[in-house]
Amino acid sequence: MKVTGVRVWRTRFKAMKEGAAHQVLPVAVNTDAGITGAGEIGLAYGQGGRGAAETLLELVRARLLGRDPFHTERIQDEMRRDSFWGHVPGPILGAAISALDEALWDIKGKALGQPIHSLLGGACRDRLRTYCNGWYRGLGPPEAYARAARDVQARGFTALKFDPMKLAPDGRSCHVTRHLDRSAEDLAVARVEAVREAVGPGMDILVELHGNMWPMDSIRFGRRIAHLRPLCMEEVADAEDATAAREVGLQTGIAIAGGERLSTPGDFRRHFEAKAFALAQPDMGIAGGFTGVRQIAALAAAHGVYIQPHNCGGPIATAACVNFSFATPNALIQEIFPVWPEDDRLDMVDEPLERAIVEGHVALPTRPGLGVDLRPDYLARCELLGEARA
Repeated sequence: MKVTGVRVWRTRFKAMKEGAAHQVLPVAVNTDAGITGAGEIGLAYGQGGRGAAETLLELVRARLLGRDPFHTERIQDEMRRDSFWGHVPGPILGAAISALDEALWDIKGKALGQPIHSLLGGACRDRLRTYCNGWYRGLGPPEAYARAARDVQARGFTALKFDPMKLAPDGRSCHVTRHLDRSAEDLAVARVEAVREAVGPGMDILVELHGNMWPMDSIRFGRRIAHLRPLCMEEVADAEDATAAREVGLQTGIAIAGGERLSTPGDFRRHFEAKAFALAQPDMGIAGGFTGVRQIAALAAAHGVYIQPHNCGGPIATAACVNFSFATPNALIQEIFPVWPEDDRLDMVDEPLERAIVEGHVALPTRPGLGVDLRPDYLARCELLGEARA
């Protein structure tokens, strides 16, 4: 079997309630056996998606066309080591490599009639626990957070995540610029307190900080919410600053999570050696797909660190994360966005896993490959960014 062509699209959606806008970038890799694999560039928000798409097509022409899709280790090693910049790929080149790797694993699973989690060594659990994200869009006052959190709990979830500083008092997007002023801090603390009171002590709360603050401010805030027993605080300092993340954890007594912006096993190794993370969150669409992230997971296990693939894109990304987490012994929990009311991204595939969550858990996928197929009718409505053919 040989790779014969690759296409990449972009879907742009209207702005969400808080003003942010997303674009999901699906990828299809075709073969001469008539099998198509799906991947997703892990840059659904912010800038860089088009750059990653162009980089992906360059890689395809130089390294993938005419190749056997089963050679995932060799292909990724060449893309990283023979492309010069791939030694430290960053998010743009990393996203291109990752999307192609996901698609190649999808092809392998479909060719063998097996889910990817089976190819990775088999399922480590019968069902996968998830935490709900995306439930607090456009909310302002703490009481609104409390009501929405109760709704999440009523749907069967046993864990949820939110950034208590992401939204201004009126619900519009608001980014902390390093220093957290007193009014913003008080509002954020009140929001976390309201959520904890609403859901009770039995539900896990993950508090996201998005790397917007420096350690002093994260420490002060963390100390104020520590009594509420969050499962973890995420991205408490600059993404590359392992020493700062460790210090925040030591000073607050709260487990630290992070890693969604890191792209190599070496990036994660530095954080593990510094004892910065209790929960590592590599993005499947940036950190090398299945081939790269399983290396990171092995490193994490060697350092006694849990893993949870970051997931904030489309249904291909979710399927990749779920397959990986099922097959990974130190996977703790899986991030999920069960509903995207602002857009139709879940219609991109035939059976999105986001719509199959029961009591906060995902059942073991049984379909071959990723377990989802891209819908041609949906892709026909997307912007074709480019293609490469043998």
